[in-house]
Amino acid sequence: MTDVQPFYPRRILSSTTTGDLLDGISRSLAAGSKAILIDFEQVMFMDSTGLSALVITLKRVREANARLALCRLNGQALMVLEHSGMDKVFEIYDTPADFEQALANQSNELLTN
Repeated sequence: MTDVQPFYPRRILSSTTTGDLLDGISRSLAAGSKAILIDFEQVMFMDSTGLSALVITLKRVREANARLALCRLNGQALMVLEHSGMDKVFEIYDTPADFEQALANQSNELLTN
């Protein structure tokens, strides 16, 4: 099973906070991470810069042949994704455990095929 590298942005995902998130994810990918999870449990607000950072992250993750998921989206952050149509682009899970289960299921399917 693939180890999941979690990220926990806090409070606001905007131009003042996305740099740290992008840097951390880039470092994780460079270290060979193949599963990135951004947990939105503590995020209360996300603006268009935050959304752009997620799109950049998705591109970087795909270029690294890795997998990106978002979880525990709620309120305004979820609304931004839904209104932009990006909720159809990202893998979104209710909990980190749901993403880990999806990874385990995928691994099991690969083993049986």
